[in-house]
Amino acid sequence: MVDLDWEGLSVAFAARSRHMNHFLDRATGEVHAHLNGSPELREALLFERAGRFVRIPKSTPDVDAVRCRDFAPRIEDAEVRARALRALEADGPNGFRQALLASPNDEGAWFVFRDRRVREELSAWLRAVGIDPEPEGRRPD
Repeated sequence: MVDLDWEGLSVAFAARSRHMNHFLDRATGEVHAHLNGSPELREALLFERAGRFVRIPKSTPDVDAVRCRDFAPRIEDAEVRARALRALEADGPNGFRQALLASPNDEGAWFVFRDRRVREELSAWLRAVGIDPEPEGRRPD
């Protein structure tokens, strides 16, 4: 069992660039990022074919929008909630996030919620690719 780079996994999962490729090294738990066409990417693709690296999926705007909708009932301020949901429909997840700026408590709660949700999504993906996301000593009972 290796210690996973959770911060790197989260950043890779949130990345939108089609020019950047992210891989998790099964042997070390490290995340590697490589631009399309780079010599390092060619090497990473060889590691991927050999099974050592696994490509980290990218979240999608649709998945991000589901997170926003799931969080919306938790927004304390009804006016901010209504504004955030309108912004989500008009401008997507970035609009939702911008609307939360009007309520620091809700904005802080959003980050906690989003980070937990992303970790759950990444944990499910890790299990699907045969990687245990919880080190032996840290498993909840």
